[in-house]
Formats: sequence, structure tokens, C-alpha cells
Amino acid sequence: MTKVRKTQAERRQQSEQGLLVAAAEVVLEHGYTGATFDRISERAGYSRGLVTLRFGSKDGLVAAMIEFLGNQLEEIYRERLETARSGREKMLDFVDVFMLRLEEDRLTRAYFVLLAGALGNLLPQARYFLEQHEKVKELLVGLIREGMADGTLRANIDPETAALALGCFQLGVAIQHQLDPAMPLDAMRAFVRGFAGLPQPATPISPAPA
Repeated sequence: MTKVRKTQAERRQQSEQGLLVAAAEVVLEHGYTGATFDRISERAGYSRGLVTLRFGSKDGLVAAMIEFLGNQLEEIYRERLETARSGREKMLDFVDVFMLRLEEDRLTRAYFVLLAGALGNLLPQARYFLEQHEKVKELLVGLIREGMADGTLRANIDPETAALALGCFQLGVAIQHQLDPAMPLDAMRAFVRGFAGLPQPATPISPAPA
């Protein structure tokens, strides 16, 4: 049987994803400042030159990790949207997906290590995180408005304030999870859905390959 050769674009995508996963592992083990290109290249099994070529600098690496994570979350969330029946369900599914990824996906956890490093060291990369959080807020605003329109959320809610509050809740959960990895995320997922009067999700989401 003839083996199908990957295209250059496919090989590039594979190497870039491998580097991002390796970077997440290094960030979790050594923190923001310890995530050197030498360590990342060694973990990924690629040359340091390839890491530099793909990302250019630590700034480029942070931007790439944020984009990669955002795309992952969006893809998984869209799968859940297929079964969501209302704006309220979609909003809560978004929060549920986030907490599940936080528990199962190392890249998601690495994101918040990077965030803490950027904030703690007053680094300019913090702007990338703010941009990503603004995108999340706008997505939540849309879901909240949908829930208000279909009657599953109160009509007198301020969507901007509600979306900001939900985003801050997720951020707080993520930071606490860094401090206490054993915290009961399953129980918190159950509480959030139960508090909103919704049943538990039927099937957990499979973790991303690490």
C-alpha cells in the first residue's frame, strides 16, 4: 500500500502544533521565564532554529499559544452548540466547556501560567490576553442576548455586565485551579448548571491530545 505523503502545509501545521504542546509542557514545569526556546525544542524533538523560525520571539510564542487555545475551545464549543436548545444553555455550555478543558487539557492550564507570568512581571505580552478576553466577552454578550430574546434569561439583564461577570468567574476559577489543582471542578460544573436549573451534560468532552 502506497503511503500518502503529507503536504508542506500539513507538515508545517504538525510541527507547529507539536511545538505548542511542547511549549505548554515546559511552561507548566518551568514557568514563564523558564520557557526557553532551547527547552521547547528539546521537548518537541525539533531544532532550536525551527522554534525561532515559527515564533520569532517569546512574544510570538505567547501570541501563537493564545490563538491555538482559542481555536481549540471554539471548535469544541461549537460541537456542544449542536445540542443546546436555548441562549441560556449555550451560555452555560460555554462555561462548562471552559472548566472541563481546564481540568483535562495541559495547554489550557499553561495559558494561565503564561498570564500570571505576564502580569507578575509587567510584561507587554499582557495585551494579548486582554484581546483574547475581549473576544470571549463579546461571544458571551451574544449568547446572553440570545437568551434574553428567547425568554430563558431575564429581559432586564445588562449583557455587557453579565458577560464580564461570567468571564471574571472563569478567570477566578482558573487562577484558583493553579493554586489548588485538586479543587473539585466537577462539583463546580454541577453547581453552575444546577443553579441555573439545567441538567448535567450527558457526555464529558474528550481531552485534547497532549
